[in-house]
Amino acid sequence: MDGTTADPTPEGVLLTSLTQLMAQWTSLTRQTVVAREAGLTIDAGDIRPIYTLGRVGPIRAGDLAADLRLTRPTMSKQLARLETAGLVTKSPDPDDGRASIVALSPEGEHVFALLVQRGREMVDEAMRGWDAAERGRFAALTARFVEAAIGTDADQPGAPTSDDPSA
Repeated sequence: MDGTTADPTPEGVLLTSLTQLMAQWTSLTRQTVVAREAGLTIDAGDIRPIYTLGRVGPIRAGDLAADLRLTRPTMSKQLARLETAGLVTKSPDPDDGRASIVALSPEGEHVFALLVQRGREMVDEAMRGWDAAERGRFAALTARFVEAAIGTDADQPGAPTSDDPSA
């Protein structure tokens, strides 16, 4: 295929474009480049949990696993690695001692800030040549689309749940 969609409808073009963007920007190769460009020496796989924790704040470990669509054992291993690296802290959930609350440490907050800055630079580079009105319209419409799309995503079969407080 030549990079265009076989479905020329707006929905088909959008689906193809989003699929290409997500495949590129979420690949471990690209995440490694993002970390390096941000001046970081972290594992590319650690970017998503750091970014999510920076975005949502302290959260139960099981809820973080569900948000990232990871199994609890995978999340537990990743959090242990991040805790050893000094990027996250874990504490008992005050509402349920069997569960853990995970938060970014001060160093984790610094790493998050660097990742956000590099992400903003990537978006700015992609929108080079767009005027302020185009950027504003695109941002508003994208936010609206994502809100509508994510609202249906959590209802999909097989999505991890956070009903196990031991995570």
